[in-house]
Amino acid sequence: MANNGHTTLPAGTDSDLFQVAKTAAAEGRPEDMLQALSASMFLDGLVRMHRKRWGQKLPASEIEDCIASSVDAAYDGIRAGKPVHDLGAWLWKVADKVAQDRWTNDYRHRRGEANDLAETPDQILDDGERAEAEALADHRKSEAVRFARRLLPRLGQGQIADVMALLIDAVEQGLPDLPANLVADTLSISAGSARKLMSRGLARLQREAAKEGIEFPDTFDDNTDNNQPEDDQ
Repeated sequence: MANNGHTTLPAGTDSDLFQVAKTAAAEGRPEDMLQALSASMFLDGLVRMHRKRWGQKLPASEIEDCIASSVDAAYDGIRAGKPVHDLGAWLWKVADKVAQDRWTNDYRHRRGEANDLAETPDQILDDGERAEAEALADHRKSEAVRFARRLLPRLGQGQIADVMALLIDAVEQGLPDLPANLVADTLSISAGSARKLMSRGLARLQREAAKEGIEFPDTFDDNTDNNQPEDDQ
């Protein structure tokens, strides 16, 4: 319901409020997006997830500031006429990039002297070797993403295809461990459904890759649930 150009938030669950924020972000309404997002518990969950991801490298205050920076970036972008689609995934990606930048450009160097002293000479790469290693890693990731996208039509249709497309996009963007809760929020499904679909989709991806002669490491089995039924979603 609109009130003087802004949305009156509905009384409902946190999921309802976040859905209002997602819709406002996609429709280019930054004030409504910010109001609904602040009223929901999504940002608290995002902080918890990034503390789990970055807590060994960044102070809690820095992690919270990374989340705030992602919200500011969304607000500024929408206000500048650039709607944000899939708000949850967008905020996760931007906050993660900010955290990575702060670790790489600041906090890693604060620990650097002690870590450098602990390294042996054969562990240290020169600039050329490091660039070559990074280029090889980027190439392998690109090939993995390309291969996974080629297999995507074999994995099923509907929700399972949507979930796997989101996971493949996340890997391409440097977010290989996309949380089930974020997948759930992005696709407007329950967290339990997201976990089951992710597990089922990854199991199917493993099976289809094996048909092409590609073997996943044994630890990949930990991310699948072979007990899930094979009906398409």
